[in-house]
Amino acid sequence: MRSTVTVILTLFLASGGIAGASALGPRQILNRMQQSYQAIDDYIADVQVITNIPGFAIPPRRFTVYVKQPDKVKIESDSLVVIPKDALLLGNIEGHLAKAGRVILNGVTRHQGRTIYCLKFFPNDSNRRDRVLLWIDGRRYTLSRTELWAGPNRLLTVYWEYTRVDDKYWMPTEVKCEISGGSLGDGRPGTVTVSFSRYRINVGLSDELFGAQEQHIAH
Repeated sequence: MRSTVTVILTLFLASGGIAGASALGPRQILNRMQQSYQAIDDYIADVQVITNIPGFAIPPRRFTVYVKQPDKVKIESDSLVVIPKDALLLGNIEGHLAKAGRVILNGVTRHQGRTIYCLKFFPNDSNRRDRVLLWIDGRRYTLSRTELWAGPNRLLTVYWEYTRVDDKYWMPTEVKCEISGGSLGDGRPGTVTVSFSRYRINVGLSDELFGAQEQHIAH
């Protein structure tokens, strides 16, 4: 009997980390994530985009990007740049929240000693079947993965890697976007890999800098 009680107690204690972590609700998790970015008003970064999409002959692009919260983006490039806007807007959490009718905590897991929260965003229109899933690193409250779905079809998966900038901010170093085959014309999957370097944060970008730049961005 004593050994049985010991095993049960051990299992209970071992599961305590996940149980405690899951006590956070989806809004609390999002608030912590948003707080980690509230100190970032704007940034400039050097960016390289490598596009591997069947049927599109797009060479690697290098350019400078200017971003101002919550949603202003300017790209200095003389040619077309294929890049998901979420990659530049640090996940675009505000934009997803504005479109979401409901957000739920879809699951809590552990990976390499870290708690990972999975949140699911449902659209305002109950007749629509699209949704967004976010995996959030509970140690620093940054995105580790994003998925965009339409009904049973996964359209896009995004993987995020980070570096510490100015000993203050976690900023993306690489954002890899995997585009599902059904999203492209010939049915084959593709990838867009965005690499960031030489960040300049909170330089005081003015609103006048941003004009009709959206034609350079693939949403």
